[in-house]
Amino acid sequence: MATSPQPPRPPVPPQPPRSGSTIVIIVLLFLALIVVVAGVAIWTAAHLVSRNVHVQVEQGDSGKKEVSIKTPIGSLAVHHDVNEASLGLPIYPGATRVKDSDAATVSIDIADEAKVRILAGKFETPDSYEKVRAFYHERLGDQVTKYREKDAEGKTVFEIKHEKQQKVVALKSKGDRTEIDLVRVSEGRGEGN
Repeated sequence: MATSPQPPRPPVPPQPPRSGSTIVIIVLLFLALIVVVAGVAIWTAAHLVSRNVHVQVEQGDSGKKEVSIKTPIGSLAVHHDVNEASLGLPIYPGATRVKDSDAATVSIDIADEAKVRILAGKFETPDSYEKVRAFYHERLGDQVTKYREKDAEGKTVFEIKHEKQQKVVALKSKGDRTEIDLVRVSEGRGEGN
């Protein structure tokens, strides 16, 4: 018996490519590339910072640490050398620096920009508030550009403002003592302020 030949079967169409798995592989490779590039950028930045940022800490004359940080874009220095000459303001005779306050000079210098220097000191004296106020009225005279007898904090404030410099003397009665805050802020391009 002869078997009848079976009709040929039509060819099986090829299966479509697995597009989902290909996209996942591409996304994973792209994410891996981003991670590698970010890692190289972070390493390069850390390397540049470690080579170009210089931090110097020294023991100052007052026994406190003095810090200076220098970078390619600027520098910052903190020193505790506040005196009458650097403040450009008279320190009341016999006044002593308040122990708990940090008198300091902070200098900020941004490359090719203005330098800013802030000096501040807090002093006290057993002399009366009226006697200290009279001393500063006499010594500062007509340099004062603004005077307030009592501000919101109960301080008498003498302000001296010039183009790129401001000086402030603030007095406050504290029981049997008088507190004296002295501040100088100056800015200037490429000058030693």
